Amino acid sequence: MSQKKQAKIKIHYQQLADLEEEKERVERYVNNPYGSSDSQKMLDLNDWLRKANNFINGSVKKLIVPDVGERHVKQKYSFKLCPNFNSPWNCEDIGVLVQEARRLLEDISRGDQNGAVNRFEYFGWTKNVFDSILEAVQCRSINTISVYGESGTGKTMLIREVKRIAEEQMLFDAVVVASVKQNPRIQDEIARDLGVSNELTYQEASNRRKERKLTEKRVFLILDDIWEPEIYWKLREKLPLEDENEKRLLSYKILLATTRDSRVLFDLSEIQFEIKPLEEKEAWMLFEKIATYRTESRRLPFYAREICKKCYGLPIAIATLAMALKGGRLKRKTILQELQSQRSLHSSFYKSYVCLKSFELQQTFLLCSLMGHNAAVQDLLKYTVGLDLFPDVKSVEEARDALRNSMAKLKYSSLLLDRGGNMYFDMHDLLMIFAKSIAFGEVGLNNWEEMKSIKWVHLSNTSELPIGQLNCPQLTFFHLSKEDPSKPIPPDLFTETEGLTVLGLTKTYSMPLSISLLINLLTLCLDQSVLRDANMGAIIGNLRNLQVLSLVGCDLEELPAQITNLTELKLLDLSDCTKLKVIPPHVLSRLSRLEELYMRNSFDQWAEGVKEQEKEIASLSELKQLTNLKVIEVRINSCNIQMMEEDLFSENLARYKIFEGNVRHFWDSSYGSSKILKLKLDAKISSKHSVKKLLKKTEELHLQGLSGVNNVVNELDEEGFQELKYLFIQDAQNVQHIINSMKHDAQNADQESINSMKPAFPVLEVLVLHNLERMEKICHGLVKESSFSKLRMITVESCNQLKNLFSSSIAKRNFLQLQEIRVTKCSNLEEIVDDDEQGGEIDILKELCSLRLEDLPKLIAFCKRMTLFQGQVFD
Repeated sequence: MSQKKQAKIKIHYQQLADLEEEKERVERYVNNPYGSSDSQKMLDLNDWLRKANNFINGSVKKLIVPDVGERHVKQKYSFKLCPNFNSPWNCEDIGVLVQEARRLLEDISRGDQNGAVNRFEYFGWTKNVFDSILEAVQCRSINTISVYGESGTGKTMLIREVKRIAEEQMLFDAVVVASVKQNPRIQDEIARDLGVSNELTYQEASNRRKERKLTEKRVFLILDDIWEPEIYWKLREKLPLEDENEKRLLSYKILLATTRDSRVLFDLSEIQFEIKPLEEKEAWMLFEKIATYRTESRRLPFYAREICKKCYGLPIAIATLAMALKGGRLKRKTILQELQSQRSLHSSFYKSYVCLKSFELQQTFLLCSLMGHNAAVQDLLKYTVGLDLFPDVKSVEEARDALRNSMAKLKYSSLLLDRGGNMYFDMHDLLMIFAKSIAFGEVGLNNWEEMKSIKWVHLSNTSELPIGQLNCPQLTFFHLSKEDPSKPIPPDLFTETEGLTVLGLTKTYSMPLSISLLINLLTLCLDQSVLRDANMGAIIGNLRNLQVLSLVGCDLEELPAQITNLTELKLLDLSDCTKLKVIPPHVLSRLSRLEELYMRNSFDQWAEGVKEQEKEIASLSELKQLTNLKVIEVRINSCNIQMMEEDLFSENLARYKIFEGNVRHFWDSSYGSSKILKLKLDAKISSKHSVKKLLKKTEELHLQGLSGVNNVVNELDEEGFQELKYLFIQDAQNVQHIINSMKHDAQNADQESINSMKPAFPVLEVLVLHNLERMEKICHGLVKESSFSKLRMITVESCNQLKNLFSSSIAKRNFLQLQEIRVTKCSNLEEIVDDDEQGGEIDILKELCSLRLEDLPKLIAFCKRMTLFQGQVFD
């Protein structure tokens, strides 16, 4: 045999061996009872196993060479299957599978670093308390439950586990978690999470229930950090009471949690549960489990037990030190000696803090402690840019990536809590107190004479300010949470702080003139402030090195023209400035280095299409000159849409949320999409229109009106929305089909024309159709096989021309991942699946697990001939 042939055989066998090895790794992980708690990642692994098995069973076995035994295969490259090297076998297929498996396992491994310490653990009495809480949650006669205990005992993890089970077992129609402390507008956040308005009173709700016989939507509401009974009663009066979209009244079961004693909750709840520190044996079990999680050896240093005892049974301290020990960063007995000399629990946290491997990590941890509970990563980013925390990054997006990487490491070290993806985060109260003691030292803030060397200052209100100037020449970070009207900020406060690079003044009523002296300032945050000062423009305009300007939620009617002086500005946030009516022309266009512009729920009176105006205002066309723009969140009105210029938005946009103000949807999205359009289209748009180009890249799309549009794909994106994951269409009276593959000059589209088309909606996961009065079919004619291949949920309401949702052939070819179907108020619907195939039994919708059919007077059957329910469980 030639050397070339031998080399080919060797490569082929190595590829097959790699595939078998990765298959075994994935199978071990899937079968591991302590595998990932992320259901989506586990689904991805199972999908990979199916592909690997299909490849082996369908491609490799057919290529087995007869009479070739194991003696012909060298042991190093042995494999249970032997390929036929003369067959048309594509080696790249195996390489793709192998790389995909390695990527999936690597992603899950990173997630498990957090999961190892964020998974709720049952130990002794913990299991009994947890079971009792869960029993109370499921008891219909109990409406309010409370959980209390000292900081660090694991209340948050227990509550998260209760929430997870309530969601997985679908005990309620909706589950919402909210932190009450320091959150005066929490009722609006709850309404946002439920996707409802917050305008109905209890009396109105009661009347509607009697008059319209509305059904109830059961909501499990978890309120964390309840400190005062009065706060709860005020919140209770303002909770949203109706889901207008589903026409259902909301009824609540509430779980309360506090770090104070049970007396705070006695009058608020019907049953109370106390969470205590772990006993010594249970504490050691948890410590040992975390410290040896997924390591080759379960042996720990002999002094590990002593370290564990110094955690005083508090899971937060146990997790922190156990993770540090696991990472090999606590190796010397001197640690135990130091712990013995310090009786404070803070000494436990300090050991983990000093073990953070970089200055950036330590600074990120300290910054996180200033942000409060359930804080936004976006707000933290603004401060990190001002402090130049990551000096090697060149853009805001790179800074965001570096920050998220640091936060992931902090979560792995149990120094930070995850609060839903990459958007929010939290920190335990004990860790927050500890971090602030490191950041600000132990000198009292009233002793300003002793604080000349301090670098960071964080104050809750102006009553803590010194009289006159801040004599802190090394100060780089200053944050004030609230201005007391009885004690305004001294005008010369910042005269001696020229080194300041970050200034945050939240909920203030005045701008000290001395701010204009801060020539080194990089970040200025004036969120939720009243900006009516006549000198505001001159003050801000003098900060020529400013890179971040945040005016979120400010009482501001006109943006100062002097902002044009901020030629270094990279991020401008005008979100929730609901009173902002005027942006002078040519202000935005001169911010040539601007990378991110946020105007959510803010200014939308752009010059295009506005006939009458008291003052000159900015036009959308100015955005075209921002060539460095990567992220934009902007509101427009219906007049603006038709007047938009071609190529208005840069091709370099990495994320965008473009919202037309009349669309009946909340701005916030629960899907975490990075490219969102929410528009009302009252007229057709040209093929070169800016919006039409954005449609091709959009991930989440909300459409209303669609005047003149009969077929969504054919008329809005002939390429079939290749990147769209979530589609919502409502109040579109002309739409007849979502896809029409039929030829204009023939009754049926032939197979050749189908093959020439791109697959439509290849990554679409959710499809919601509401009030499409003329829609006859979702799909008219055949669609390419990979169309809708990722679709998992369909919701259809008030589409009265529909007689069925889709054909059996489309269900068989395309809807392979469909898990949930909801159909309501379709007066002419006769069946869900139309039988368009000839022959025997239909076997489709294997993944369907949730089916909701409501108010369908003409419904005869799901489908006349099919196998659907065998082995399937529905809610």
